[in-house]
Amino acid sequence: MRVDPVELAVVLAALAPPGIVTGARLITPDDLDGLRVEERAAVANAVPGRRHEFASGRTLLRELLGTSEAILVGPTRAPLLPPGVVGSLAHDELVVVAAVSRDPSVKSLGIDVEPTDPLAAEMARVILRDDERELDAHLAFALKEAAYKAWSTGGGRMLGHHEVRLSVDGSWFTATVLPDERQLRGRYATVAGRHLALVIVP
Repeated sequence: MRVDPVELAVVLAALAPPGIVTGARLITPDDLDGLRVEERAAVANAVPGRRHEFASGRTLLRELLGTSEAILVGPTRAPLLPPGVVGSLAHDELVVVAAVSRDPSVKSLGIDVEPTDPLAAEMARVILRDDERELDAHLAFALKEAAYKAWSTGGGRMLGHHEVRLSVDGSWFTATVLPDERQLRGRYATVAGRHLALVIVP
């Protein structure tokens, strides 16, 4: 399926409140030319597909941040953003998406993009709790991935799929981390054959 990154970017912008900047970009080998020396070193031994994802992600982050500086890899493998900036980056096979913020009231962000293709029943059981069986498994995966990223960026421990309980209400969702009972709120949309999810932790 052809992907229009402009369409994805418009929908992401509608999900984000003021103070959060979002965007989408097609993954292309052309972005390799824009990698900084330090960034090239980070993916020097990666397979071509991974290098393309990395390069397009860095290009998108630089566009959103309005910077020309290198964006290195942090200790958790997430992008090492400039001081005072929080953000999140995700990709599927064709597109990268990102969200960044300089708003001091935003503690962390989590974003994800997933195709709407149905998942195999075995994978669905891995993702869905018994009390989530009414949800589409691939959508649930996107929502949980966005929550995981926001949680881990904020210093939270590693989580398993069943340690997060989802509750969906329209375009809003709540991801409750168990047994902590910590609730992360987010919004999602489905467009162009993709689920988009964004979590913001104040």
